[in-house]
Amino acid sequence: MATIVEQIVSREIEAVIIYESPNVIAFADHDPINFGHLLICPILPYESLIDLPELVHAEIQQVAKDLYARLVTKYKPDGISFIQNNGKCNELDHYHLHIVPRFDDDRFGWVSSNIGVQNIEVLRTSLAGL
Repeated sequence: MATIVEQIVSREIEAVIIYESPNVIAFADHDPINFGHLLICPILPYESLIDLPELVHAEIQQVAKDLYARLVTKYKPDGISFIQNNGKCNELDHYHLHIVPRFDDDRFGWVSSNIGVQNIEVLRTSLAGL
């Protein structure tokens, strides 16, 4: 079955497309955190960051940089967040990079686990051999 992104690329699903090339597409998120929330995706259904060919990854990063500047000009956000999920956290089964204009009162937040602040030695041990 085709991914949602493939269905957008083939125009089976309607989307507000902001950018499209032979390798990359960017479009509005249909359930935005804020107006201007975009997804940047490869045309082909690569599932994760590890799967992306360097050329496609480089174009995604260039598009992200360009859209960042355009979103700042248009929306004047307090910041911009980039979010990219892999594995079970990737609900689309197709690599996508979220770019989200952020505002002080948008209530979008980071919720972490309850492990709490760690001292440097615990962090050093947990990352040993990485």
